[in-house]
Amino acid sequence: MKFIHTADLEEKVLQDFFADKWNDFEEKESLKQYGYLVEYEGSYKAYFALSPVKRNGLWLKSLYMKEGVPATFPLAIMESAIALAKDKEGDFLFVYSHQTTLDTLLDMIHFTQVDTPAFAQELLKDQGNWWMIEVK
Repeated sequence: MKFIHTADLEEKVLQDFFADKWNDFEEKESLKQYGYLVEYEGSYKAYFALSPVKRNGLWLKSLYMKEGVPATFPLAIMESAIALAKDKEGDFLFVYSHQTTLDTLLDMIHFTQVDTPAFAQELLKDQGNWWMIEVK
């Protein structure tokens, strides 16, 4: 598994990966600047972004995986995102979840469920859970 920082890639690579969904994204510039494609067995299988937020934190967002990835893929991506956040000298990694399976995974790898962080008060209005882990 290899992580490719999308800031170093041409936008066409992201367009190809997301196919027709790319045009629907509102924050294309941010997704490119802070994103990572996950290469596995010679092709891109997943994407996520580590966007900087207040309190020297990073927000793991826009996690997207193609069909047919191994069952261990989500765990490997989460553990790798924690390592990348440490490399970026972040203090905290935040994740917003609206899926019980992701909630279970985050709990299993020692994330703590938290109240909606100040940076997200106006961003997300739907039902979901915020999680955080200290990475420093």
